[in-house]
Amino acid sequence: MRISIIGCGASGMTAAISAIRSGADPAQITIYEASDRPGRKILATGNGRCNLGNEYLDASCFYTSDREGDEFLDELISSFTAYDLKSFFDSLGIITVSKNGYLYPRSMQASSVLNALMTELNSAGVQPVYSSVVTCIERSDDGFLLKVNDSQVKCDRVILASGLGSGGFEIKNSDPAVMFGSLLKDKNRFRNNLPALCGLTVSEDITSCAGVRAKGRVSLYSGDELLGSDEGELQFTKECISGIPVFQISRQASVYLDMERYVTVCIDLMPEMTSDELSSYIMNYINTHPDRKIYELLNGMLNDKLAKYIYLKAGISGRDEVSKIPSDNIDRLITLCKELTFTVTGTESKEKAQTMCGGISPCLIDKNCMLKDVNGAYVTGELLDIDGKCGGYNLYLAWATGLIAGRSVMK
Repeated sequence: MRISIIGCGASGMTAAISAIRSGADPAQITIYEASDRPGRKILATGNGRCNLGNEYLDASCFYTSDREGDEFLDELISSFTAYDLKSFFDSLGIITVSKNGYLYPRSMQASSVLNALMTELNSAGVQPVYSSVVTCIERSDDGFLLKVNDSQVKCDRVILASGLGSGGFEIKNSDPAVMFGSLLKDKNRFRNNLPALCGLTVSEDITSCAGVRAKGRVSLYSGDELLGSDEGELQFTKECISGIPVFQISRQASVYLDMERYVTVCIDLMPEMTSDELSSYIMNYINTHPDRKIYELLNGMLNDKLAKYIYLKAGISGRDEVSKIPSDNIDRLITLCKELTFTVTGTESKEKAQTMCGGISPCLIDKNCMLKDVNGAYVTGELLDIDGKCGGYNLYLAWATGLIAGRSVMK
């Protein structure tokens, strides 16, 4: 049985290993990789440490557009647990460790994971074919016909594991929907692929805050509708608000902006205090130290760049003594500390995004990751219209679906 795997990333390599362990002839497996080397995105994950997955697995840790996606996730999580994930890597010689539930290789090196995967493939005799761009996959009478560079290749089974080009690792196909579009009976079930787990660009001038890191709670809105919120360390660049809390809500921003909806982000820079508590603290400071300046009041509360941005936005001069600042401006300052609002104009590009949302709807595949209308064609990882939060969930999806697809090709 000739098996073609499109993509030599996390799910593609895992699918090949799984197929071999399920009885596939390694000599009949070909992995086509568009770039000149394997697993480039693996090396970039977890800041080079490779966050393999998470001990806490629940459908609420993922996003999907369809009810069938929730059902698929429930089935996936019950059939491939965190224990199964750790067992798989143990079989590769990778000891996993947990940091607050986040799973990493004990070496804390992503290169260890890539080396282990490639060692397994090389030992079996599987050599990926690099610089091989698959531009079209079509059904034939006895399997599938792939257009690879300027050649045509026949196979009996095909596993689509190419990803959607996030993180700057372009898949080099003009459009994933074009590449395997002929396999989809309902092309409307291929959702727009949009950046996720990325920063948000805003219309306001935040260049003065560039380089600031600050604790806060970020909430995303479309009108009065709360789309999501998260708390942690925020990061500011010249035109972008970033950091893990922003990453966690960026997917919803992408989707709503794609629908041409008005989107705002509201930051609470003092989440540990209520507005009344903050007001009481500030008024007490003003009464106790009436001759001090506003930047001295904010010195112990906020980063100095962020403090200046806020008091200027509140119409307060840095030279004014706090006791002489009008009460309306003090009220405005308190509001800005608790509700600093920006208009979201977009997301960072897919080159900077950790993953992509969109792809093939889970309603089109069965529990074996096979397209329901195309016997022998399997879909894994980022190509599915499922994306996870930060914390190893997207790599979990890649490993899990790759292992399931690989063992399923032999059924």
